[in-house]
Amino acid sequence: MKIIIAPAKIMKNKQLNIKQTDLLFPNKTAYLHQYLQNFSVENLHDMMKISFKMAQTVYDYYHNDDIKTTPALFCYQGTVLKQLNLQTYDESDFDYLDKYLTILSAYYGILKYNTGITPYRLDMTMKLNIDLYQYWQQEVDDYFKNEDYLISLASNEFVKMVNHPNIINLDFVEDRGGKLTRNSMYVKQARGKMLEIMVKNKITSLKDIQEVTFDDYVYQPSLSTENNFVYLRNGKKTYKKL
Repeated sequence: MKIIIAPAKIMKNKQLNIKQTDLLFPNKTAYLHQYLQNFSVENLHDMMKISFKMAQTVYDYYHNDDIKTTPALFCYQGTVLKQLNLQTYDESDFDYLDKYLTILSAYYGILKYNTGITPYRLDMTMKLNIDLYQYWQQEVDDYFKNEDYLISLASNEFVKMVNHPNIINLDFVEDRGGKLTRNSMYVKQARGKMLEIMVKNKITSLKDIQEVTFDDYVYQPSLSTENNFVYLRNGKKTYKKL
């Protein structure tokens, strides 16, 4: 089993007393780094559809070789990972992350929780002269080939990186007047909370995953399939923004 999650656009350098591991595919990342150095601030602004201020920041990412690395799980600042109470984690929690968690990345390919990384900006769907799905396909396929199944807490953009016969998506939905809906922010929060529960309870079986309940989310066998576990939430409850 492996749990797959997506990265986050917001990143922050932090100096932590955590042992970092090396990149799995340094040569592939180095090639992308050199490729992205060819783009000007204006190019990045247009290509990534970001502000000029952000484009300057991204430009600096690829032209500053003095940035120190941060463990991946601490570098990403997105909604999913904000649900993890990392300050409370003990050795057994980090051991679980080391064994089961994989972060998918357009720039690094595959990351473990403590892989040392620097901030970057690159999405799988950006229009480049490189097909990033094809670029990472062999490395990703080889990495997961011996896993019996993958638990997906990632967005479709990154799940498409993985060519595996048994990817099980955890699908968080609400019933709004008889119609099942997905709110992007709520889904991200739910993915992070599910990961937190799996870490803290050392969950490794599909049966235990199905029995998880939180924030009124409950597994619904009648709505689920073999590769899509649906968790339905009471749509009348107001979700508090974290």
